[in-house]
Amino acid sequence: TGTPLSGKSTISLLVASNIEGCTIQSMDIIRLLAQERELQKPEKERNPFVKYGACDSFLFVGDGSYTPRSLIVGFNSYAQAVSSLLDRIVPGLEAQGAQKVLFEGVQITPQAAAPFLAGDNKLIIVTSDASKLESNRNKRYGQDAELVARYSIDRLLLLQGEIVRQGQELPPGKKFFIDNTGDYLNSVEGIIRFLLIEGVII
Repeated sequence: TGTPLSGKSTISLLVASNIEGCTIQSMDIIRLLAQERELQKPEKERNPFVKYGACDSFLFVGDGSYTPRSLIVGFNSYAQAVSSLLDRIVPGLEAQGAQKVLFEGVQITPQAAAPFLAGDNKLIIVTSDASKLESNRNKRYGQDAELVARYSIDRLLLLQGEIVRQGQELPPGKKFFIDNTGDYLNSVEGIIRFLLIEGVII
Protein backbone atom coordinates (compact mmCIF):
# COMPACT_ATOMS: atom_id res chain seq x y z
CA THR A 1 0.00 0.00 0.00
CA GLY A 2 0.93 3.66 -0.23
CA THR A 3 -0.42 6.94 -1.48
CA PRO A 4 -1.30 7.26 -5.18
CA LEU A 5 1.76 7.87 -7.38
CA SER A 6 4.20 6.56 -4.76
CA GLY A 7 5.38 3.80 -7.11
CA LYS A 8 3.41 0.84 -5.68
CA SER A 9 2.53 -0.69 -9.04
CA THR A 10 6.09 -0.61 -10.38
CA ILE A 11 7.53 -1.97 -7.15
CA SER A 12 4.90 -4.72 -6.96
CA LEU A 13 5.74 -5.99 -10.44
CA LEU A 14 9.45 -6.07 -9.63
CA VAL A 15 8.94 -7.75 -6.25
CA ALA A 16 6.63 -10.40 -7.70
CA SER A 17 9.11 -11.13 -10.50
CA ASN A 18 11.71 -11.95 -7.83
CA ILE A 19 9.48 -14.43 -5.97
CA GLU A 20 8.85 -17.77 -7.65
CA GLY A 21 5.15 -18.47 -8.15
CA CYS A 22 4.05 -15.04 -6.91
CA THR A 23 0.98 -13.47 -8.50
CA ILE A 24 -0.32 -9.90 -8.22
CA GLN A 25 -3.89 -8.94 -7.42
CA SER A 26 -4.63 -5.31 -8.24
CA MET A 27 -7.10 -3.68 -5.89
CA ASP A 28 -8.35 -1.66 -8.85
CA ILE A 29 -9.95 -4.87 -10.14
CA ILE A 30 -11.53 -5.45 -6.74
CA ARG A 31 -12.77 -1.86 -6.86
CA LEU A 32 -14.59 -2.65 -10.12
CA LEU A 33 -16.15 -5.69 -8.45
CA ALA A 34 -17.24 -3.49 -5.55
CA GLN A 35 -18.86 -1.08 -7.98
CA GLU A 36 -20.72 -3.92 -9.67
CA ARG A 37 -21.88 -5.26 -6.31
CA GLU A 38 -23.24 -1.86 -5.33
CA LEU A 39 -25.15 -1.61 -8.61
CA GLN A 40 -27.05 -4.78 -7.66
CA LYS A 41 -28.46 -3.04 -4.59
CA PRO A 42 -31.41 -0.66 -4.49
CA GLU A 43 -30.14 2.85 -5.21
CA LYS A 44 -30.78 4.12 -1.68
CA GLU A 45 -28.66 1.31 -0.20
CA ARG A 46 -25.59 1.79 -2.42
CA ASN A 47 -22.28 2.83 -0.93
CA PRO A 48 -21.30 5.97 -2.86
CA PHE A 49 -17.63 5.82 -1.94
CA VAL A 50 -16.77 3.07 -4.45
CA LYS A 51 -17.64 5.46 -7.31
CA TYR A 52 -14.70 7.75 -6.69
CA GLY A 53 -11.12 7.36 -5.50
CA ALA A 54 -8.60 8.15 -2.80
CA CYS A 55 -8.29 11.85 -3.62
CA ASP A 56 -11.91 12.77 -4.34
CA SER A 57 -14.07 10.63 -2.05
CA PHE A 58 -14.36 13.68 0.21
CA LEU A 59 -17.20 14.70 -2.11
CA PHE A 60 -19.42 12.32 -0.10
CA VAL A 61 -18.39 13.71 3.28
CA GLY A 62 -20.61 16.37 4.83
CA ASP A 63 -21.48 19.01 2.26
CA GLY A 64 -18.81 17.77 -0.14
CA SER A 65 -16.36 20.58 0.54
CA TYR A 66 -12.66 19.84 0.60
CA THR A 67 -10.80 20.04 3.88
CA PRO A 68 -7.86 17.96 5.11
CA ARG A 69 -10.27 16.20 7.48
CA SER A 70 -12.88 15.45 4.79
CA LEU A 71 -10.11 14.10 2.54
CA ILE A 72 -9.02 11.61 5.22
CA VAL A 73 -12.57 10.63 6.19
CA GLY A 74 -13.49 10.10 2.54
CA PHE A 75 -10.31 8.17 1.84
CA ASN A 76 -10.83 5.78 4.76
CA SER A 77 -14.48 5.25 3.78
CA TYR A 78 -13.46 4.54 0.19
CA ALA A 79 -10.69 2.17 1.25
CA GLN A 80 -13.00 0.28 3.59
CA ALA A 81 -15.73 0.00 0.98
CA VAL A 82 -13.37 -1.57 -1.56
CA SER A 83 -11.39 -3.68 0.90
CA SER A 84 -14.57 -5.16 2.37
CA LEU A 85 -14.54 -7.63 -0.54
CA LEU A 86 -11.32 -9.14 0.83
CA ASP A 87 -13.47 -10.95 3.42
CA ARG A 88 -14.63 -13.19 0.57
CA ILE A 89 -11.63 -13.13 -1.73
CA VAL A 90 -8.86 -14.03 0.71
CA PRO A 91 -10.57 -17.14 2.17
CA GLY A 92 -11.38 -18.23 -1.38
CA LEU A 93 -7.74 -17.95 -2.42
CA GLU A 94 -6.63 -19.84 0.68
CA ALA A 95 -9.16 -22.60 -0.02
CA GLN A 96 -7.63 -22.96 -3.49
CA GLY A 97 -4.14 -23.31 -2.00
CA ALA A 98 -2.82 -19.91 -3.10
CA GLN A 99 0.34 -19.19 -1.10
CA LYS A 100 2.11 -16.26 -2.75
CA VAL A 101 -0.30 -13.48 -3.64
CA LEU A 102 0.71 -9.83 -3.62
CA PHE A 103 -2.23 -7.44 -3.28
CA GLU A 104 -1.43 -3.94 -4.55
CA GLY A 105 -3.47 -0.79 -4.05
CA VAL A 106 -4.01 2.34 -2.02
CA GLN A 107 -7.25 0.79 -0.75
CA ILE A 108 -5.35 -1.67 1.46
CA THR A 109 -4.89 0.73 4.32
CA PRO A 110 -3.26 -0.71 7.44
CA GLN A 111 -6.69 -0.68 9.10
CA ALA A 112 -8.17 -2.65 6.21
CA ALA A 113 -5.21 -5.06 6.10
CA ALA A 114 -5.02 -5.71 9.85
CA PRO A 115 -7.54 -8.61 9.92
CA PHE A 116 -5.52 -10.45 7.26
CA LEU A 117 -2.06 -10.17 8.80
CA ALA A 118 -2.04 -13.62 10.39
CA GLY A 119 0.74 -16.12 9.81
CA ASP A 120 3.34 -14.97 7.31
CA ASN A 121 1.18 -12.23 5.81
CA LYS A 122 2.88 -8.83 5.80
CA LEU A 123 1.97 -5.28 4.84
CA ILE A 124 4.52 -3.30 2.84
CA ILE A 125 3.98 0.47 3.10
CA VAL A 126 5.58 2.47 0.30
CA THR A 127 6.44 6.08 1.11
CA SER A 128 7.71 8.87 -1.09
CA ASP A 129 8.37 12.61 -1.01
CA ALA A 130 6.93 15.65 -2.76
CA SER A 131 9.57 15.66 -5.49
CA LYS A 132 9.11 12.00 -6.46
CA LEU A 133 5.32 12.26 -6.28
CA GLU A 134 5.34 15.29 -8.55
CA SER A 135 7.68 13.58 -11.00
CA ASN A 136 5.47 10.48 -11.13
CA ARG A 137 2.35 12.62 -11.51
CA ASN A 138 3.86 14.55 -14.42
CA LYS A 139 4.88 11.33 -16.16
CA ARG A 140 1.43 9.83 -15.81
CA TYR A 141 -0.88 12.80 -16.28
CA GLY A 142 1.25 15.34 -18.15
CA GLN A 143 -0.69 18.52 -18.77
CA ASP A 144 -4.12 17.20 -17.74
CA ALA A 145 -5.09 20.06 -15.44
CA GLU A 146 -8.03 18.20 -13.89
CA LEU A 147 -5.96 15.18 -12.86
CA VAL A 148 -3.04 17.31 -11.72
CA ALA A 149 -5.44 19.19 -9.43
CA ARG A 150 -7.08 16.00 -8.18
CA TYR A 151 -3.72 14.50 -7.31
CA SER A 152 -2.27 17.63 -5.73
CA ILE A 153 0.93 17.04 -3.80
CA ASP A 154 -0.70 18.40 -0.64
CA ARG A 155 -3.48 15.79 -0.87
CA LEU A 156 -1.05 12.97 -1.62
CA LEU A 157 1.11 13.85 1.37
CA LEU A 158 -1.94 14.04 3.64
CA LEU A 159 -3.00 10.55 2.50
CA GLN A 160 0.51 9.26 2.99
CA GLY A 161 0.56 10.69 6.51
CA GLU A 162 -2.68 8.86 7.32
CA ILE A 163 -1.39 5.55 5.92
CA VAL A 164 1.85 5.89 7.89
CA ARG A 165 -0.06 6.77 11.07
CA GLN A 166 -2.22 3.66 10.72
CA GLY A 167 0.82 1.54 9.89
CA GLN A 168 2.58 2.57 13.07
CA GLU A 169 -0.30 1.05 15.03
CA LEU A 170 0.29 -2.42 13.57
CA PRO A 171 2.34 -4.93 15.60
CA PRO A 172 6.10 -5.06 14.95
CA GLY A 173 7.03 -7.55 12.26
CA LYS A 174 3.67 -7.23 10.52
CA LYS A 175 4.54 -4.13 8.52
CA PHE A 176 7.56 -2.77 6.68
CA PHE A 177 8.06 0.82 5.59
CA ILE A 178 10.06 1.30 2.40
CA ASP A 179 11.27 4.74 1.31
CA ASN A 180 10.81 4.95 -2.46
CA THR A 181 12.39 8.36 -3.01
CA GLY A 182 15.44 6.86 -4.73
CA ASP A 183 15.91 4.10 -7.26
CA TYR A 184 13.09 1.57 -7.60
CA LEU A 185 15.54 -1.32 -7.51
CA ASN A 186 16.79 -0.21 -4.10
CA SER A 187 13.22 -0.27 -2.83
CA VAL A 188 12.67 -3.75 -4.23
CA GLU A 189 15.92 -4.97 -2.71
CA GLY A 190 14.84 -3.64 0.69
CA ILE A 191 11.48 -5.40 0.48
CA ILE A 192 12.99 -8.71 -0.63
CA ARG A 193 15.52 -8.50 2.21
CA PHE A 194 12.72 -7.93 4.73
CA LEU A 195 10.74 -10.91 3.40
CA LEU A 196 13.82 -13.12 3.58
CA ILE A 197 14.62 -12.07 7.14
CA GLU A 198 11.02 -12.69 8.17
CA GLY A 199 11.05 -16.14 6.52
CA VAL A 200 8.21 -15.29 4.17
CA ILE A 201 10.35 -16.35 1.22
CA ILE A 202 13.43 -18.56 1.03
